[in-house]
Amino acid sequence: MKYILSLIVENKHGVLAKVSQVITSRGYNIGTLTAGPCENKDTSRMIITFNCDEKIIEQITKQISKLIDVIKVSLIDHNEKVERELVLLRAARKKDTEASLFRVIEIFDGRIVHVTPKSFVIELTGHVEKVDGFIENIRPYGIQDLLRTGPIALTRFVN
Repeated sequence: MKYILSLIVENKHGVLAKVSQVITSRGYNIGTLTAGPCENKDTSRMIITFNCDEKIIEQITKQISKLIDVIKVSLIDHNEKVERELVLLRAARKKDTEASLFRVIEIFDGRIVHVTPKSFVIELTGHVEKVDGFIENIRPYGIQDLLRTGPIALTRFVN
């Protein structure tokens, strides 16, 4: 099952490395990891996804909670979250398919953020399934580069 952990950590050097070391040293695999500053300049938020069972996510949560630099660990409930992902991709620019490519971008509410004579850089945000669908619909046009953030998530309500 897919789990999303939200961590509030001290915003200082080495915290990301310590958290990932605790997880990987026990043989657990991180699905995605996104980190950045949050509402308090002294703290950062980390969103980490895992595909595992309930017993393993409980072990991971306990181990991460023991770290000194970790202020709070929350398991984000699947039914009580707002989740988004960002994808940037470079698609080949071909005159004969340009109009249909634009339609796909429009249908998915994407944006072209950079244009060269040979390619378009396209940005899209949305739920993971939307991003997956967008990528599959763009693939026939020729994806040259692709970068996904992995999901970020907040609970719908304050805990």
